[in-house]
Amino acid sequence: MTDRNFETRRRAFLEFAAASPSGIPAFMGFFNQIARLELGLPLDEATIHEALSHIDARRDGSDFAIAGLLRLLYRYDDILRARHPALVAGIERCLLGFKYWWDESGSDTMCWFTENHQILFHAAELLAGQRWPERRFANSGLTGREHHAKGLALCRRWLDWRERCGYSEWLSHRYFDEDFMALVNLCDLAADAELRARARRQIDLLLSVQARHSFRGVFGCSH
Repeated sequence: MTDRNFETRRRAFLEFAAASPSGIPAFMGFFNQIARLELGLPLDEATIHEALSHIDARRDGSDFAIAGLLRLLYRYDDILRARHPALVAGIERCLLGFKYWWDESGSDTMCWFTENHQILFHAAELLAGQRWPERRFANSGLTGREHHAKGLALCRRWLDWRERCGYSEWLSHRYFDEDFMALVNLCDLAADAELRARARRQIDLLLSVQARHSFRGVFGCSH
């Protein structure tokens, strides 16, 4: 009975997300397309092109959008390649040319130095490198294998800090959302088993914290 109830709730959430209007800001409007693909519904390419333009300009929040794009490629690769090959090529070009950390060349207006941005960039670098280990990334000149190794070390450091010191963006209804994007991607998609397990523990911790500090649907705490 529990499993059936879970699947019912899961489908209800996916249907709600798939029917929701495009997100705000516009460059994250394609996130509802993930729910649509999960339900087998057609994809709206326009929202993804909006994200690609934002990322190519290296604007603040690009790391949020990249988390969604990587999930699209990893989870729905066969569907996308069969139905939207030009879109897949555009996403790959974008991700292979991205600036994954502040020590790479090129100007940008991205935020690097807060907790949620850090793990989003690190997880993206790891997963992009993992996906294209032999490719050379245009901005850094590094191979995917080198990016993966760098991303893995930085993800481990970030997790070390959280496990030892907790969250600097504590009890944050806004930034926990961004942490979840990176941690769920690592839990679901990273090849490294230890990293997946550590990411899952942080997901469990954050969900527990939210449950313990919520009352009648309100996450009421110091934030």
